[in-house]
Amino acid sequence: MEFDLSYYIYWTLNYFFLFYGLTLVALYFFAIILSNRSVTRNKRKARFLQVNDIVSATDIPSITLIAPAYNEGQTIVENVKSLLALQYPFYELIVVNDGSTDNTLDLLIAKYDLESFDSTFITQPIPTATVNKIYKSRKLQYKQLTVIDKNNGGKSDANNAGINFASTELVLFTDADCIIEQDSLLKMVRPYLEESEQEVIACGAAIGIINDSVVKNGVVVELKLPKNLIPMIQVVEYIRAFLLGRMAWSEINGVMLVSGAFGLYARNRIIEVNGFNINTVGEDLELGIRLRKHMEDIKVPYKMVYIPETLCWTEAPNNTEVLIKQRDRWARGLWETMALHKDLFFNRKYRDMGMFYYPYWMFFELGAPIVEFLGILSLIVFGLLGLINWNMAILLFTCVYLLGCIFSTISIFIYVKNFKHYDSGKEVIELLLAAYLEPFFYHPLLVLGQVQGYYKKIFGVKSVWGNMKRKGFKTLPEDKI
Repeated sequence: MEFDLSYYIYWTLNYFFLFYGLTLVALYFFAIILSNRSVTRNKRKARFLQVNDIVSATDIPSITLIAPAYNEGQTIVENVKSLLALQYPFYELIVVNDGSTDNTLDLLIAKYDLESFDSTFITQPIPTATVNKIYKSRKLQYKQLTVIDKNNGGKSDANNAGINFASTELVLFTDADCIIEQDSLLKMVRPYLEESEQEVIACGAAIGIINDSVVKNGVVVELKLPKNLIPMIQVVEYIRAFLLGRMAWSEINGVMLVSGAFGLYARNRIIEVNGFNINTVGEDLELGIRLRKHMEDIKVPYKMVYIPETLCWTEAPNNTEVLIKQRDRWARGLWETMALHKDLFFNRKYRDMGMFYYPYWMFFELGAPIVEFLGILSLIVFGLLGLINWNMAILLFTCVYLLGCIFSTISIFIYVKNFKHYDSGKEVIELLLAAYLEPFFYHPLLVLGQVQGYYKKIFGVKSVWGNMKRKGFKTLPEDKI
């Protein structure tokens, strides 16, 4: 029998895609079980240590919020209002103006009556771009606010400047364009108070989409689903990612990533690893992995945890161009981080992180867009060669689509059951419709952005950060509700 190379390649790829897909489906079902256990466990713990108990305590750790800002004039005033309205007895806010070229700093100076101070006397253990001035408010009600004005060095460099000037036990990193729930710090600190056998080095929480919602005095007074389909689908994506992803990993102490938009860390541990890496755009994942490696190296039992509640709200990309740029950047950050820490790959020294968690990220986070892209190319090539059984292919695509719908539906109902943000029948139906439309046009955009990011890394194409142009939140005047 004559050897047919195309036939051999066809069946090899078919078995590869089948094995890869079945493995991923099995992992998703396992994640549903873990996520449900994690959410239930978190709710049970919350009943024993409630926010009212924490707010009245005198021995809870102090926290510094660090919010880098670059050209955030559109939303900076509302966001700082939000950050100053948090319920926590011992916290400070550091806003780092990272060389903005718009009116960000001027708006802060005018709104909060800021005056400048000399910064040279403050010890700065992590090298950063030059700090020009430190600003504090003349008004007593804003005494916890500090504004650092520095030369532009990027988000990681701005975070490092905030770490240098913080003096508290814990530091929380957020974005200046985020709106944070007022009781968020009280909930975020709970794992640090509960854990006694393992040191909690980082804690994250779910991020929500705030497009088209209404904000008053830095507080979300009316949460609405986005009107545009792209950010509405992102609501579903975020719910699925945090519930089936982060919460499942939290249950087995496998969290590698705490979102850069909202993450609470032990300041001393961050200083020990020399802060954020300024040479990657995936700084949050890179820091998480580096912190875990550090704790493994010094042999101190540790945990990175997630809270299922949505405590931070952000404005999502509202059009395809910005969405693709965002996912391009995320893909480049993932590629850089996996490359930086390739020594973890099946490395027994790092136990579960080396033998399972890092390989999972390599195969299924980094690898998934590549596999999908190869699948599309294979479909085109084998279709032209007449090797595709289209009836079987359509049946397979339908099964994959229905499985995706099942996972999204489960995520939505877990979220609606446990958290009352989108609990009206109309909102649930809209979320389900968005989930069922996602594979047809939204997911291909994500794959395009990710493959584009990988292409840039492989061929050394330089790329800018890819900032998103903000529309700004819908705000109410102070005399209206």
